Amino acid sequence: MKKTTKPSQNALERLIKGNERYVNNKSAHPNRSEERRKKIASKQSPYAIIVGCSDSRVSPEIIFDEGLGDLFIVRIAGNVIGPIELDSIEYSALHLNPSIILVLGHENCGAVDAVMENKTANIEMIAKLIEPAAKQARESKTDNPLELAIKTNALNMKDFLERSPNIEKLIKKNKIQVNAAYYNLKTGLVEILNK
Repeated sequence: MKKTTKPSQNALERLIKGNERYVNNKSAHPNRSEERRKKIASKQSPYAIIVGCSDSRVSPEIIFDEGLGDLFIVRIAGNVIGPIELDSIEYSALHLNPSIILVLGHENCGAVDAVMENKTANIEMIAKLIEPAAKQARESKTDNPLELAIKTNALNMKDFLERSPNIEKLIKKNKIQVNAAYYNLKTGLVEILNK
């Protein structure tokens, strides 16, 4: 009997393979043609939602080697999820039928670093969402508390999404999976995080 793969597993594998192409300087630059632009003009159907940071060095379409209409991207400093971001994520999950949500933290995140250093002027609302991860990292015995805080923050946002009633229903129906990841700015590699 042939083993079937869940669409969410295929989506995660597609993201990983795209990142591998990017890391190895073999990007295919798919779905960036005039034909693609015209095809998706009337309807989008992204296969993945990426919740990422606003940092200019972390462009999901580039680091996952994807094109127009492939990814639904929600970006905010610190890749945190408040009410507005959750609305965007749930809208996409419920109406555009992606099979995966990936919360993407990244090396040297300025927002997380600001919270770790208690320099949160102008990002107070963002800082409140990052603080639990920063607190855990400050209390740990790790050699790299910033990296731990960034990874913990991504995992916390993943957990938050999984508790959202709308997302939870989709997970129970095997329509979507939620993952967290960490992007290394120097190598370009995306590491999938597990608790």
